[in-house]
Amino acid sequence: MASGPSGRFQSFLKIVLAQRRGPYREVATAPNPSCGRAAVNDQKKERGKADKTYARFAAFYDAYVGDYAEDIPFYLELASACPARILEVGCGTGRILLPLLKAGHKLTGVDISPEMLALASEKIKGQGLMKHCLLLHHDFTVGPLPREYGLGLITFYTFNYLLTPEDQRRFLENIAQSLLPGSTLALHLFFPSPLLHPETAGQWVFKGRFRIQGETVLLHDMRRMLDPWIEERIQAFEYPSGQREEIRTLRRWVTPAEIHDLLVSCGFSSPKGITGTTRNDHIPLDPQTPIHKDLIVTAIKHA
Repeated sequence: MASGPSGRFQSFLKIVLAQRRGPYREVATAPNPSCGRAAVNDQKKERGKADKTYARFAAFYDAYVGDYAEDIPFYLELASACPARILEVGCGTGRILLPLLKAGHKLTGVDISPEMLALASEKIKGQGLMKHCLLLHHDFTVGPLPREYGLGLITFYTFNYLLTPEDQRRFLENIAQSLLPGSTLALHLFFPSPLLHPETAGQWVFKGRFRIQGETVLLHDMRRMLDPWIEERIQAFEYPSGQREEIRTLRRWVTPAEIHDLLVSCGFSSPKGITGTTRNDHIPLDPQTPIHKDLIVTAIKHA
């Protein structure tokens, strides 16, 4: 298994992960002051900058990702076989929560961003579905939730924002502890575009026009590899006034062999082995075969 990136490769998302350490809590509920205080104090100097960045990012994220729906039929199919409560990790602003709630499922949505959770709460309340949904501000690199979930969804590259193998392992171990025996886990992974299209590395690419707070905003992004495993992405949002907002994130990609071994070591398996799913078809996940696109990996929690 390849070694992970060095500690110098940090993103604002990583800063937020560090500073959020502490108990999980429901949105709008005060945190328990007896837990996580040391980690929070260690990050005091970074808090204002990270929180400001994340607050801005929430509105942008909802604008350019909110209508994406290619993965939803797959999650609806998985959910249809689950009578228990469903856990979505990295629920963001509720893009996947809403269709699952409308299909009659009960869910817990977890995110490390209170700004995104607030947007999700507003949407879900607007549909009258909040009684079937619990939103939690929680970091799975710190600890698990109570074991009550029959399906775990780690959606839309959430896992790839964990930049070290150590954090990735803790994250999956704690999610495993939160799932009932025999539960299915689905894990959506990305493949870095600079590796797929090296001619675009370091180049600004136009991604589209989006409406944000009544204004049409242009989105460009630039991506490059900082090392063989870490992709840097800078998203530039340009307003009609000429104002420009830039959001920088880092993501670590994993090979099929790496995620296969990590899932097995964290308590997951499948009668057919770990399986991979593209958005449109099911394929075996061969640890020896390189991937050239994003995929969803599914696995079964041990009894």
